Amino acid sequence: MSTTATPYDALAAGYDVVMEHVDYEFWADYVHDLIQRHQPDARDVLELGCGTGSLAIELQPLGGYRYAATDGSAAMVRVAERKADLHGADVTFAVADFTSFQTDALADAIVLVYDGLNYLVEPVDVRSLFASAARAMKPDGIFVFDVSTPTNSANNEADFQDEGEAEGFSYVRTSRYDTDARLHTTDFELTILGQTFHETHVQRAYTLAEVRDLLSPELEEVAAYDGFTDAEASEASERVHLVVRRSAASA
Repeated sequence: MSTTATPYDALAAGYDVVMEHVDYEFWADYVHDLIQRHQPDARDVLELGCGTGSLAIELQPLGGYRYAATDGSAAMVRVAERKADLHGADVTFAVADFTSFQTDALADAIVLVYDGLNYLVEPVDVRSLFASAARAMKPDGIFVFDVSTPTNSANNEADFQDEGEAEGFSYVRTSRYDTDARLHTTDFELTILGQTFHETHVQRAYTLAEVRDLLSPELEEVAAYDGFTDAEASEASERVHLVVRRSAASA
């Protein structure tokens, strides 16, 4: 019998197994380069949707950043805290919804990557994300985030199905993409120490134009990069990394 779980509550136990194909060191290098290019004096970094802390552990030491990381899942944050302790990473973790978060200290740079924005399936929630980010940044601060586009979904739908296992954990992932609604629905069947759980995750594929239209008035686009390159993004890009800046006039 399978127990239905809230997304990431059960998956947290084996999330790193599911994500072992991701080169977080490479991704951290890329994000660090974007921060240094567009906000070279950045000291205070806030990561949203940090998952189990893999990016934070790689990114924090690259700039010696004062690094805070949040995720909406308490289970994921617990795993992240344990991993950071093991790696000796100087990262502070907290549970927070990235559509309505608040911070005690303003950030020089905010980071949200690997489809975090795509998990906001309603445009109103994307607007809330941008408004919250603007409030959490210092004047002239930057927000670095990525978006998976409909092009990515159309070109790689067959790759969103897999399975794997490690000691005490196994998973089967199946996914379907609704081209009209541009919604990905991903089902996980998870077995953890002999107990089976089911999680359903839903994401929306946003176009670059849609993301630009949803930016809050306090944020100005600085750059939009194609994938992990320095090339300018287009609607043909599968993944776009955007850098937006809080206008000093909005302070």
